[in-house]
Amino acid sequence: MSIQTLNHSMTLTIPFPTQRLATIAQSVLNVDKELKSDQVNRVISTDDTNLVVQFNCSSVKMLRVSVNSLLEMLIMVTKTIDAFDGME
Repeated sequence: MSIQTLNHSMTLTIPFPTQRLATIAQSVLNVDKELKSDQVNRVISTDDTNLVVQFNCSSVKMLRVSVNSLLEMLIMVTKTIDAFDGME
């Protein structure tokens, strides 16, 4: 197996109302790892109230697929937070 160069990158910064909610989203999204870890490197972190996601991928197609997948999961996470989080 050859190691592919991950030369296509993107950083998403998604604002949340509070640092606590950004941390919840980070924890939930970090559970699902990339299926093609040899072609996609995804790092999810927080910066104050922002969720920061950095992608490095082997191709533009893999970047698109990975970003799209994360955004779909993020929609589910934010809807779940809205429905069940009564802390704020």
